[in-house]
Amino acid sequence: MRKLLFAGLAFFVSCKSTESINRFAKSAGSAIVEINRSTPGFNDLCRIYDPVALSRQKDTSLYGKAVHPAIRCGEYKQADSLTGLINQTLANYFSMLQAVSDKKLIAYNARDLVNSVADMQTAVYPMLSLNDEKISAVKGILNTILNEPLKWYRYNKLAATMRETDTALARVMTAYSFILDSALAGEINQARQNYTSFVYAPLYEWSRTPVEKWIVNQQYNQFLLTMDEEQIKIHKAVILLRTIQKDHRLMAFGKPASSFADTEAEITRDILLINKLITELIQSIK
Repeated sequence: MRKLLFAGLAFFVSCKSTESINRFAKSAGSAIVEINRSTPGFNDLCRIYDPVALSRQKDTSLYGKAVHPAIRCGEYKQADSLTGLINQTLANYFSMLQAVSDKKLIAYNARDLVNSVADMQTAVYPMLSLNDEKISAVKGILNTILNEPLKWYRYNKLAATMRETDTALARVMTAYSFILDSALAGEINQARQNYTSFVYAPLYEWSRTPVEKWIVNQQYNQFLLTMDEEQIKIHKAVILLRTIQKDHRLMAFGKPASSFADTEAEITRDILLINKLITELIQSIK
């Protein structure tokens, strides 16, 4: 009887754990998709706020636009391609995690996960210490999960899978955060400087009446407000990435000197934060 009671308790706790992974993966996946949709792109900033593009805003000649040289944004397009690949890789990973942690799962094809992890290694972040042997190990763990009816066994294998991928995932998400928080935010700061130098200052100097100067100032304030809004989106995206990275590690390894209930409570609070930030990002682009 005691053994049956212990087994029942273990089953209940493990099932609950699997559901926690599922809820976390669902929120994390939604956040990754929304980050890609809401944050500005390098190429967009280049096309709009490159000095050549800005010079057209103050060109009043009839054929002025025809004589300006073409805007060159090749490197910015490459940066967007890299960011897109990172985002898609993370989205695939959390989609897999959500599917495998679903208590209704009957079977799952591990190919998408293996491809995602391989992409992290070969295309996204070459310094990742994730070799073919580790990728094969992850695949083997997933194959063990398939069709496994015991929830406690599935949870243990899921946690093992998350431990296997946590280092690679952390490095990719750190790189993603750096791209947004440093590189992209830096481009927004450069856009501010370019607009001030190539549009605002010349137009204000050319303005002859108080009304003209007021109009120029209004346009400038609107531009600054737009840039501040883009900066806020980036800030929220970085918070999302860092929260997801922290929670993935908590799910994989637990919290030292804490019970599972404490860890789950922290994850639950973070899921609320993640969903709140997702909502704010969605509202910011309406």
